[in-house]
Amino acid sequence: MSDMTDMAETLPEAPLERLLEALTDYAAVYAQAAAVDSAELGEKLTELLQEPRRGGEPKRRRLSNKTPAPVGVRDPIETWLPRLLAAGLPRLSGALVKDHRGLSVLPHPHRMEKKILTSGACHLTISGIAYHTKRACDNCDRPIEDRVWFACAEGCEVDFCCQCHEHLQTLFETGDGQRAVWASRFAAQVAQRALQAPAEERQAFIDILAFDWPLQMFQDLVRALADVADAQVVHLQDGADMDVAADADFWHLVGFLQLLRCANQKPAKERRFGELMLRGPRVPESHFVLGGLDKCDAQAEWERWKRYKDHVRPPEEVVLQAEFQVSGAFALFLVQGPLVPLSFRERCLEADLEDRLVQVKRPVLSCQVPRRPPRSLRLGAAKALSRVDQLKRLEAHFTRERGRGLGVMREFLALAMEAFMSAKSGKNLEEGQALWDYDPNTRTFWFSELPAPLSAQCQSLFRACGVLLAQALLNGTRLQVSFPPLLYSLLLRHIGASAPRLGLTDLASLRPSLAKGLQELLQYEGSDVGEVFPLDWPRGHELCSSNRAEHVEAFVEWFFTEKFRSQLKPFLDGFKDVLHSCDFLQTLVNASQLEQILCGVEEPLDVQQLKVKARVEGFDHDFKEIFWSVLESLDDEQKRRFALFVSACDRRPPEGWQHFELQVQRNGEDDDRLPTVGGAECLHLLHAFIDATLFLGRGLPRAPAGGDHRDGGLWAKLSKLNGVSERVFFLRCAPEDRTTGDLGRKEHSE
Repeated sequence: MSDMTDMAETLPEAPLERLLEALTDYAAVYAQAAAVDSAELGEKLTELLQEPRRGGEPKRRRLSNKTPAPVGVRDPIETWLPRLLAAGLPRLSGALVKDHRGLSVLPHPHRMEKKILTSGACHLTISGIAYHTKRACDNCDRPIEDRVWFACAEGCEVDFCCQCHEHLQTLFETGDGQRAVWASRFAAQVAQRALQAPAEERQAFIDILAFDWPLQMFQDLVRALADVADAQVVHLQDGADMDVAADADFWHLVGFLQLLRCANQKPAKERRFGELMLRGPRVPESHFVLGGLDKCDAQAEWERWKRYKDHVRPPEEVVLQAEFQVSGAFALFLVQGPLVPLSFRERCLEADLEDRLVQVKRPVLSCQVPRRPPRSLRLGAAKALSRVDQLKRLEAHFTRERGRGLGVMREFLALAMEAFMSAKSGKNLEEGQALWDYDPNTRTFWFSELPAPLSAQCQSLFRACGVLLAQALLNGTRLQVSFPPLLYSLLLRHIGASAPRLGLTDLASLRPSLAKGLQELLQYEGSDVGEVFPLDWPRGHELCSSNRAEHVEAFVEWFFTEKFRSQLKPFLDGFKDVLHSCDFLQTLVNASQLEQILCGVEEPLDVQQLKVKARVEGFDHDFKEIFWSVLESLDDEQKRRFALFVSACDRRPPEGWQHFELQVQRNGEDDDRLPTVGGAECLHLLHAFIDATLFLGRGLPRAPAGGDHRDGGLWAKLSKLNGVSERVFFLRCAPEDRTTGDLGRKEHSE
């Protein structure tokens, strides 16, 4: 970017109109525009968009760009729009302020007025009284439970809680409001002009962005327009009874982002003259993600998708068709591909699964399993999961424990998966060969090569593993297990999804050396290929120099579907028996997304991101500061164990640690009770520490013998300021029992 600034110093001064008419070097247009007064630049660009200086029919497109035509918005868009964007990019980039989540925000176009609930129901919570306002904040997407909130004075279905309203007003005071509004209007007008142009002009425009625009400028343009779309999401009226397609400006901007996606992918599909290989995408697809969609109503979006799903077309086709229109089938977040954050897609999947469970007669199966020893847990879990043969949710609890509910179920799934992965092929699954192979290089588990025939007990356990993955989806649980990505492709393909055909890339993720050998086989030119590369499989004798590619393709298919058939089929069948009817999973979730939904992402806990959506209630400011400072002082391993004990999984949610949604609530006034953790909602209950400083022991040693529930627990130490006494206690992950209020796993005398 500094090269562009230097270029501006060497260019002669010229009015913006002459600049756009004379220059075809987009970097030079950008550099010269950066030297123009920002406000003047915005006015002139707006004028060029709204007041065409030349009319008439579009002239024939020039084959050379050495003699550019004068700028006129009625000319073909490839002759003026790329230069206009290059000129507007300096003012467009960074025009919007960002909130604490890093998302761009815009002021609502109408006045926000204070609303006060004068009558209505309420209920008592640990943190105080919660009022039933029947409103949700459009910024944080949480139910508004305070008596006071802010709503649009013109009747828009836009509401902000007091906290978000105050935060947004502070942000807007620090930013350039006029520039932000200009950026929103400019982006909307550019998007509308581009999508109203004929299809062949849009295609020519895409070619310019794909091959002629500087990479850094293209990246900045994508991010700037995505920021504007993020900011507009908050003001989109997206309730179940709202017509979201009515906001044409927003959907034109989404369509324009899809045009930019087409330009981004074109270098990966088309090789230009003189190039030896494909370039690949210009920027990662993650640059197009609209994080602001997490603020939208997932239930309402799922209902819209259900209404239009039979009419949905790929958005890339829609924006390149002869005449673009904002239809109900296009005005869906879920069909916009990489623009949709995985967290929002996951929430819509939960809505789909909940709807299907409601339609099932008696959708819950209850069972009781022993927690210890591991052998009893493994056999009990396998027996319980084997009873699930359709779309039903298992509800498990542990023998001689009072805990019930979602937290217990999540803990059961985590412990059962751990027990399954250590199973063996012999008696009671305790003796003989291990059922799973662990590869330390790829850090993944795969099926062991077991002698046939496989025992009924082993087949039952593999099927139970598949059912367990399905139950994890139904319960919103992340599992502590690593399978190769190809397994998730097989799962989706088995339930009817159109997953891509497996190839050498998939094999390389499982058997790198075998994949390398097959690649060398494909490149071998000798006639003795069958002798040099003997393949140990039923059709190995058929290999010859003329059928190398077909032979390798057939071998890879056999390796994944037949070689481990006795283990793989019951595993896939268990998953399919539960989720075979889920159209959403078949059409809107790919293998990579399914893996992240089930297992999260391995990444150290980021306390600053964790604080974004964390709620610490019932404590004074000093205690909150102490709590966060203690958590930040932990090393990565200690933070991992903290996340594990709070949520039963130490992996980052797919959308980031800011969506961990930790809740810390005050639990009484005395200090005689142990802190507890409700795994169902990442709920961390602490009692009141009177005149105390909280800090966590850095070593996090294991608990002394005799306290089974403390093994591997997270220690905390309470040191009274008066120096009279010290107390050591434990933070433990325990299921929440809303009926009895007991959150512990067992009753223990302390």
